[in-house]
Amino acid sequence: MGIGTFISCLGAWAHLQACETVDKGREVLRAHPTSASMVVRDEKEAPYFARHARAPRFSGFYLGGSAGYGVIKSDQQLDRGTNHGADAVSPGGFAGSITAGYNFALNDMLVLGVEGDLGVAAISEDEKSVFDGHSWKPSFGPTWGAVRGRVGWTIMDSLMLYGTGGVAFMQTDNWTLGNNANESSWDAKTRTGWTLGVGMEYAIDERWSAKAEYLYMDFGKHHGYTEDNDPYWYDDKAHIFRLGVNYRF
Repeated sequence: MGIGTFISCLGAWAHLQACETVDKGREVLRAHPTSASMVVRDEKEAPYFARHARAPRFSGFYLGGSAGYGVIKSDQQLDRGTNHGADAVSPGGFAGSITAGYNFALNDMLVLGVEGDLGVAAISEDEKSVFDGHSWKPSFGPTWGAVRGRVGWTIMDSLMLYGTGGVAFMQTDNWTLGNNANESSWDAKTRTGWTLGVGMEYAIDERWSAKAEYLYMDFGKHHGYTEDNDPYWYDDKAHIFRLGVNYRF
């Protein structure tokens, strides 16, 4: 057999194998036309997020804990003569909590939930001289908490971004000792207000997830009068940055 005859035979054999492969593919398409078109559509036409997001893995009841750092922006004003007015401090310290919540997956990407925190805080400022010699020493905690709704969006198989908002409370011990007792002002009570926040949560496995979160809390103004009948107010806002873990049941 010459080399030309061998090459011709090899080409004929390759052509026959290709024809058999095409015929088998056509038989599969004829037998399962709908399934085949769905596979092509899912792989080529579906958006990336829709192919990879898995909101249901965040659904259900969960318990967790968190720890972080809190900063309180506290303003006060005392209307008493020309030597008085407004001042501000921004103490910082530890803020942690235990968490309980429930998530419901509306579809593969959207999550709705409700979450509650009961926490401890140790946030205080060293004694500060204000006005004409008054002594201001604010302290926040040891208890704080919040009840919030959550809306989450899974942007990857295991990662969810979310926004949250609701009501919050914090124990305050905010007082300013005047030159005499009649000039003193104070705000020692459990304050309530509103809170908003954002965060991200990563599903480590089917049960455990880790999160990073920022919460803003606004407790509004507390108005009062000194024993000398001079009006004053305190205005407190909290910023909490924290890391936590959740366990789903």
